[in-house]
Amino acid sequence: MARLRLFPISYDVEGRTVVVAGGGEAALAKLRLLVRSKARLVLVAPELDKALADFVRETGVTHVARTLQADDLAGAALLFVASEHEAEAAAVSALGRAAGVPVNVVDRPHLSDFAVPAIVDRAPIAVAISTDGHAPVLAQRVRAAIEALLPPEFGRLGDLAESLRAAVMASLASPRHRRRFWARLFDGRSADLALKGDLTGARRAALAVLGESFSADDGAVWLIGAGPGAIDLLTLRAQRLLQQADIIVHDSAVPSEVVAMGRRDAERIVVEGRGDAEFLLALAREGKQVARLVAGDPRHGRFEDELAAVRAAGLRHELVPGVAVHSSAQSEKAFSHEA
Repeated sequence: MARLRLFPISYDVEGRTVVVAGGGEAALAKLRLLVRSKARLVLVAPELDKALADFVRETGVTHVARTLQADDLAGAALLFVASEHEAEAAAVSALGRAAGVPVNVVDRPHLSDFAVPAIVDRAPIAVAISTDGHAPVLAQRVRAAIEALLPPEFGRLGDLAESLRAAVMASLASPRHRRRFWARLFDGRSADLALKGDLTGARRAALAVLGESFSADDGAVWLIGAGPGAIDLLTLRAQRLLQQADIIVHDSAVPSEVVAMGRRDAERIVVEGRGDAEFLLALAREGKQVARLVAGDPRHGRFEDELAAVRAAGLRHELVPGVAVHSSAQSEKAFSHEA
C-alpha cells in the first residue's frame, strides 16, 4: 500500500499570528486563502505591488514594511515565504526554522516543513486535497469535482453540529450512541432544515429526538460483499455501511485496501472457516453494528448460514450484494469487443 509523505492535519490558528513574507503575487495568493481563517495575519515585506497593497488595505492585514526579522516570528504559529529568489527564500526559511516556526515556501518543497492542500471551503467544514506536493494541478481538479458535489450551504451542517455538541455530550455517554445520533441527524429532517437555512428549526428537531432509540441492544449485522476486491467495484451502499460499522469482521481474502474503507476507529477482526454466525450474534447483542465483509457475494456459499442465523435471532440486518467476479470479467470482455 502506498504511504503518504505529508500527513494531512487541521492546524488551530484561531487568535494566533501567521506571518507571510513577500510583497508580490505569490504572497497575495496565500493571503487570499489565509484571510478565511481566524488567524492574526502579518505581512512582512519592504514594498508591496499594487494588487497586494490594495488587498492589505481592504482586509486590514497588518503590514510590517521591512525585511523579516527574528522578532517578527515570536509566538507565530506558521510562516509562509513567498519569494521568487532561491537564496532569499532559503534564508527566510532558515530563520523560521531557527525560531521553531513551521515553514511553507511557495513552490519550494525542499525548503518547506508543510504543504498547503487544495481546499474546498464550506466553513466550518473544509475538505483538503493533497498530492504530497507532486501534482498541485491534479489537486485542483479533484477540488473542482468536490466543489460540484457540496452545495454552498453545506457548512450549515457544521454550524448545526456545533450548536448541538454540548447537549449531545451531556445526554449520550457512549461514544457509539453519539456516533449513531450524528449519523441519523445528517440523514434526517434536521439536516434538511439546516441546509434550507432554518438552523433554529433544525436544532429544535434534533433536540426533540435526542436520546431516542439508543438502547444498549441496538445492534445490527450487515453482510457485505466485497466483490472481486477492487475498491472502485465496492458499491456505494457497502462504503456507507463500512463507515458506520463499529466492528468489521472479514476474511483474509478481502484486500486490506477494501477493509481500510471502514472507519479508522472501527475494530478489525479476521475470521476463517465455519461457525462465524454465533460470533456475529454475540457482537450484535452487545449493541455493536457489525459489518461482515466477505470476498465475492454473500448471497452464495456458506454465508447463507450466517444470514439465516441473524434473521432467526430477530436482529437488525442487511444483505449487501457484491459485484460478481464473472460479471466483471464479462463486462470487460464485452467492452473490449465494443472497442
